[in-house]
Amino acid sequence: EWATVEVPFVPGFSATPIIEGRTIHSDGTVIPLTGKAEDLLVTKSNRNHLRVSVFNLPSVEVGSILEYKWTVTFGGGHILGAAGGEGEESYYSSALASSIPEWDVQQDIFVHKEHFYYNPFSTLESEVGSNIGWVINGEQASYLLYTQRLPAGAHVQVSPKRDYALDLQDVLPFRAEPQSPPEAAFRYNVRFFFTPYATSKDYWDNEIKRWSKAVEQSAGVSDGIRETANQITSGLATADLKARKLYEFVGGLENTDFSKTRSEQEREQERSRRRFRREVRSADEVLKEKRGTANDLVTLYLALVRAAGLSADALKVADRDQRIFDSNYLSLSQLDAMLVVLHIDGKEVYVDPGEKLCPFGQLHWKHSMAGGLQQGAALPVYTPPNSTKDAITAHAAELTLDGAGNVTGTVKILMNGPSALRWRQLNLTADESELRLQFTEEMRRLVPTGISVELTGFKGLAAAEGYLEVTVKVSGPLGTMTGKRIVLPGFFFSTGSRPQFVSDEKRERAVDLSYAEQVIDDTVYRLPAGYSVESAPPPSQLPWPEHATLVVKTSSSAGNLDVRHVFARAFALLDPKEYAALRDYYAKVAASDQQQIVLAAGSAK
Repeated sequence: EWATVEVPFVPGFSATPIIEGRTIHSDGTVIPLTGKAEDLLVTKSNRNHLRVSVFNLPSVEVGSILEYKWTVTFGGGHILGAAGGEGEESYYSSALASSIPEWDVQQDIFVHKEHFYYNPFSTLESEVGSNIGWVINGEQASYLLYTQRLPAGAHVQVSPKRDYALDLQDVLPFRAEPQSPPEAAFRYNVRFFFTPYATSKDYWDNEIKRWSKAVEQSAGVSDGIRETANQITSGLATADLKARKLYEFVGGLENTDFSKTRSEQEREQERSRRRFRREVRSADEVLKEKRGTANDLVTLYLALVRAAGLSADALKVADRDQRIFDSNYLSLSQLDAMLVVLHIDGKEVYVDPGEKLCPFGQLHWKHSMAGGLQQGAALPVYTPPNSTKDAITAHAAELTLDGAGNVTGTVKILMNGPSALRWRQLNLTADESELRLQFTEEMRRLVPTGISVELTGFKGLAAAEGYLEVTVKVSGPLGTMTGKRIVLPGFFFSTGSRPQFVSDEKRERAVDLSYAEQVIDDTVYRLPAGYSVESAPPPSQLPWPEHATLVVKTSSSAGNLDVRHVFARAFALLDPKEYAALRDYYAKVAASDQQQIVLAAGSAK
């Protein structure tokens, strides 16, 4: 594992690194790293699901010493190997102000001792005196800023010569925790930045202005945009109706980020390229072609709603599944997605036109509670959380039991919000067999072990609004025979093999469950002839005020038993200070879910 080394190198944006390395075995044998960098470097996803370039050291075994270094050549204020042009200017503004190096202080293994040193002026001073020499958006990059996230008591040492050093001992390994925000926000590190600005506040004040100006240029209201907006909204009386109709129009255009003709790797490379270069085509161009990337379509929507007389601003946020916006990280490359906030009747309505099939007035979960920039607003802004009414999943099962405890029946699943969007978007990028395979696997994890699952159909896959409906046939052994009794799990949908993120006694980082939700399970059993209900989970409520609640209801009649299990969770992110309360609550939920149903033959009640 440790033979694989990540290199801070983006193909097409900087010169190919010069790589040197060797492996030293415990007996002193030296195996050099050979080959051209172009052949040694491959692209893969790292722990944060970002695309990175890596190389592998040769002949690594337990006890080996690994030595390696790389050099990336810069010159003349430009990154060698990158194409020039107007589209590159804003990229360099961000790239050169971003991490020049980044010291990864914390690893996944224990570090006994480590030493970092950086002298940014060793070669530049002789050529350009005291100036760094970079020119960013026409301004001299005369400042070197750094940020540090380090163990208590540790800090970077700066000498009078303006070189930087850090020495640490006994650094604990980074401990991954399930259901956590992206790890990069918590690992110990030091970042350096070349910038024309003396403070990070100055940097962001200027970058927001430049970004907002670029948005205004891209989302300019031309005659064609105005004519289209007027045609689409003709006869509509309210701003809300106009905004919805224009959202529907943009949603009907081709979104190239959700194209089946391109692989996921190709789509990710395109998103990365546009994120780093911040390229967004003009709304006019997108309208004429009736297609574009996610951010292109957001630009078009912004132009259309403004042309229709609505007040709206653009936002640029970090995808919460990959990173947390950090104002100390002086680069717009951390911001992935464009959104729009509408100002309607004194209210702010956040919309996500770039997420194909995302309902109006909702955000993809990774764009909710996400930090970033907004036109005309102070840094930073955060998008609102989702509402539980917009994240409902309902499982309704009608099951027939036989005298041996076997079950057959049908399950109907209804879902809206994030769950429905997940399957609807997968349907856009994968073939039908892959969609059915993934859904079947998820159902198998939801129902008791031994129950077979057969997917029969989807309804509403192509719709943005309304519920997605899925029908599944189930069958298999469910009950255990004990004399004249059949013992069943109390809740058909709560006994599957689900991950338990509350198994640890302590928690260092926030719990991230993506989005707030409601899950409604309703199971109706048709009892075998001669059997009646001896015991079942009693009606109960298990509240966790302002956080979650569990409600259980049961009712029985001749030959039937209806068990309802309703769980609502009102939070998506939870501070680690509340982890003890969360763990205690989920332990109570787990205990409740272990209840059983007992059916008895003959004269039992």
